[in-house]
Amino acid sequence: MKRCIVYIIGLLFSLKAMSQIPYYAATVGDGKLYGYTSVKARPGINRQETYTTFQYGLGNHVATGIDLYTGPNCAYWGALVRYGTSFSQWFNVGAEVTPSFNVNDSFKFAYLTSALYLNGTITCDQRLFWCTNTWWGVNKGDANTFSNYEYLGYNIHCSEGHTLTPMVGAIHSWLFDQDVAPAAGIYYTMHHWTLYLWSHDFLKSHPRFVVGLDFAL
Repeated sequence: MKRCIVYIIGLLFSLKAMSQIPYYAATVGDGKLYGYTSVKARPGINRQETYTTFQYGLGNHVATGIDLYTGPNCAYWGALVRYGTSFSQWFNVGAEVTPSFNVNDSFKFAYLTSALYLNGTITCDQRLFWCTNTWWGVNKGDANTFSNYEYLGYNIHCSEGHTLTPMVGAIHSWLFDQDVAPAAGIYYTMHHWTLYLWSHDFLKSHPRFVVGLDFAL
């Protein structure tokens, strides 16, 4: 436990900021409930956001659920369906589709988010691993969005079965028509609970910070 605390403190101070957390191919599992909530902020800008989701496993490969996003003067409610399968420890594939509706405008359709999740291990001990998240957003009355997140992570085993996982990566559009944003974070897993600290846009004057908590029961 002391070793894990040292790692946490070191990473918090070595990273300029601790953004979008990575998503993995696997669903929560048959009959299990998954929940995640987060707060996102950019210090110096009054633009706080929140995101919360609850998902229930319908078999070992399918999950369905709801999510809620709030931002400055906006709120959106979504209904999602996820699928995930594992071909081996080296390669896993998942997908998600989420139509979202404007809570402040009679629940009218606002946007559709589709995602492709890929992940796998790099080493046999499963400590070093990779993951990518590919996003396609279809927005009512606005241009569609295309983005990709890539991460490398490393699992550090702590006492009592807990795990500390630092990750580094990048966020960019499919077209590479904008600056690539470096991203980094760390999460700490305690049995059924995981705490996330994440950030990106380090090179901008107002980097984005995320603090999140999830569970699987």
